[in-house]
Amino acid sequence: MITGPEATIVARAGGSLVRGLREEVTTEPQWPSLHEGLLELFAIISAWCDAADETERLIQQKLSGVSGRSGRALNWGDGVVLGHSNVGIISDLTAQVDQQLNPKAPLVKRLVPEQRRQAARRTLRNLMAIYCPDLLASFAEATDQRREWVESNRAALKKALAAQEVDRDALRQWAAEAGATKERLISVREDLAALIREKYPMG
Repeated sequence: MITGPEATIVARAGGSLVRGLREEVTTEPQWPSLHEGLLELFAIISAWCDAADETERLIQQKLSGVSGRSGRALNWGDGVVLGHSNVGIISDLTAQVDQQLNPKAPLVKRLVPEQRRQAARRTLRNLMAIYCPDLLASFAEATDQRREWVESNRAALKKALAAQEVDRDALRQWAAEAGATKERLISVREDLAALIREKYPMG
């Protein structure tokens, strides 16, 4: 058992911690920073565009007769050639988007029902629904379409990229579809960058 001066110090520290938690619980959750949130989304969708570029490059390499079966190549792209059908870059990026748009409330806020409800409402998604609803809709559409394309074609495309024989018609079709979904991502990235520059100029 702690006694003497040490006990006093521990008691004070414990009291400060309890007061801090109490203040945290009773303080209303803050709205997220729209500027910081948009910058985070830009970084995420840029990574998505880069991954889509790599996938398209693998398809074009196969069409041109360049082998893409090295160990490193199997980890490129947005999950279409990864060995695990439910794990990959596409899953990570989707999770990052969800966390950014609808982050979980801090644990201390989740302990109080009203605080939990307030925190659930004060999200980047709701801010964007007010200030840039068209961009929010385009972002969701572009990322959903890319994810659906990857999930629908991952197994078949992986097999085609690893095959000795080249099915050029199938690969051209995949290349066209992959290119279309990539261009939607790029368009959203450009719109997002334009909004950030307009609303939050450097200087």
